[in-house]
Amino acid sequence: MRDSMLGTLADDLFSIPALIVRASRRKLLKTALASIDETITPLHFGIMRALSEVETMHVTAVGEKLQIPGPQMTRLVDRLVALGLVERRPDASDRRTINLALTGKGSSMLEVHGAAVRESVKEALSCLSDEELQELSACLRTLRDIFSRL
Repeated sequence: MRDSMLGTLADDLFSIPALIVRASRRKLLKTALASIDETITPLHFGIMRALSEVETMHVTAVGEKLQIPGPQMTRLVDRLVALGLVERRPDASDRRTINLALTGKGSSMLEVHGAAVRESVKEALSCLSDEELQELSACLRTLRDIFSRL
């Protein structure tokens, strides 16, 4: 019985992220990105969000965190640097190492983008009843709590 339940949970666990990504990219990010003039993809924003959490981070560390292969990271970072949203900085402890940092312009864009995404999420979820919203909120908190222990 337990083995069967664990198998079902494993299947469910791997199906949910794909559904979330598909819904967020199609409905939420598309709406939010429509308000931004620059040619930036959700992956660009993922990099900028990762950099907003720290002062600087090595390119490889960002790629590993977001599961983006090295060659793709190079192209994405080059685009962000060209737009003035991210800058390359020498590492303080090893000048041969180059880290990435979010610029003021990148930070501002991330703020605007975050607000647009929040509004898109609110709009998308507005079709749910109060009961469904409470249930979804409780489920998400439970998932967060469980995954923080794994």
